[in-house]
Amino acid sequence: MLPSIETSHFELKLSVRDYELDSFGVINNAVYQNYLEHTRHQFLESQGLKLTAYFEQGLSPVITKAEIEYRSSLQSRDDFVVSLELALLSKVKFIFLQEIRSIPNKTLILSARITGTILNSSGRPFLPAAFQNLRTLLTSKTKN
Repeated sequence: MLPSIETSHFELKLSVRDYELDSFGVINNAVYQNYLEHTRHQFLESQGLKLTAYFEQGLSPVITKAEIEYRSSLQSRDDFVVSLELALLSKVKFIFLQEIRSIPNKTLILSARITGTILNSSGRPFLPAAFQNLRTLLTSKTKN
């Protein structure tokens, strides 16, 4: 289990793997979305929230909107960091602001605004009580 963090900001360092390149030698946009998703899951796990546990309870975590602005591209074996900032948490949705930057020069590769929710067994959006911990992170962010 990842250690719990007490901030709404999170970073994950990754490297491009050769098999993620398409026939043109660049990373397909769907791969970048995988990087963003993996970072969101790692952030939630660091807060004790495992999306697989919700799925096993008949709940469905979903992304309802993904706004992504591509600025540059990564190459084979490049190192990069995916950052995440929890921007909003309401009774039914969350919004993450994310960036991917190259290492070591910190070139902005993309920026994203990801909106999601969890659907209950009736298909209605809601956020389980365990997400209250994330609300606390947002509260402490606005006080600083």
